[in-house]
Amino acid sequence: MSEPGNPREIFSYSSTVKISYERHGRGPTPVVFLHGFAAALTTWHDLLPFFSEMEHTLYLLDLKGFGFSSKPRDRRYTMEEQAAIVAAFLEWRGLTNVVLVGHSLGGGIALLAYMQAGGEGKANPIGRLVLIAPAAYPQRLPRIMRWLRNPLLGWSILHLLPLRFMVRYTLQHVFYDHRAITEERIARYMTCFGRRGIGYVFIATCRQLVPERYVHLPGRYPEIVAPTLIIWGEHDRIIRPRHGEMLRAAIPGSQLKIISGCGHIPHEERPAETYGAMEEFIPGKAQ
Repeated sequence: MSEPGNPREIFSYSSTVKISYERHGRGPTPVVFLHGFAAALTTWHDLLPFFSEMEHTLYLLDLKGFGFSSKPRDRRYTMEEQAAIVAAFLEWRGLTNVVLVGHSLGGGIALLAYMQAGGEGKANPIGRLVLIAPAAYPQRLPRIMRWLRNPLLGWSILHLLPLRFMVRYTLQHVFYDHRAITEERIARYMTCFGRRGIGYVFIATCRQLVPERYVHLPGRYPEIVAPTLIIWGEHDRIIRPRHGEMLRAAIPGSQLKIISGCGHIPHEERPAETYGAMEEFIPGKAQ
């Protein structure tokens, strides 16, 4: 697979929302990646070398408000809004039989996108799901997200704390093996955290993540017919691995892979092992 550095492309969802994405490879199997909260499409760069550019075409999206995508002050940063944008992107690109990969918040968005895309008698363009520690069940939000829900406290955190300190603090709470917190990785996240307008996006997203709003979703998981792979870090402190067991039991025929010695972001902390879990599941061959 080609190295990171491909020019970013733009999907115009509306006059005010432009979605930044990267495309890698030219193979027949489309794989679309959705990152988690406080991340960007760069979170997937560690996985790129494992995919065959002749077998796969990878689409790495910056969700609305994150990375280089638009950050309108429209108060529309719900999971439903993000899922609608993903579904519109798939339709715009004319993609079918998509492997949709979502991590954390992006995993919850992937589930919603699957449910939305198959409505109203339409053929669902999503053929397979890969859910990496997804936000699939209502739970108490992580501490940093609870802080950001308070506009004054959130503003203070985002504007008064040194950016490098904030990034390192966050990574130390999501990574199990702190050796993976390299200067290169810190710089990668500083680029995500440092974009103009990102403070508003973080606060708006956290304020609209109301767990009670999604209590009905688990009841729909048995309706999922797409082959589904669930991946979890053994030592995830953000979304506990027991949620993976619950999701595996809820989605018929789904598989659960636990990555040992790993925290909340397996594709960054243990990319080889994460790809190993995905290799037999995703159509196409490795390099």
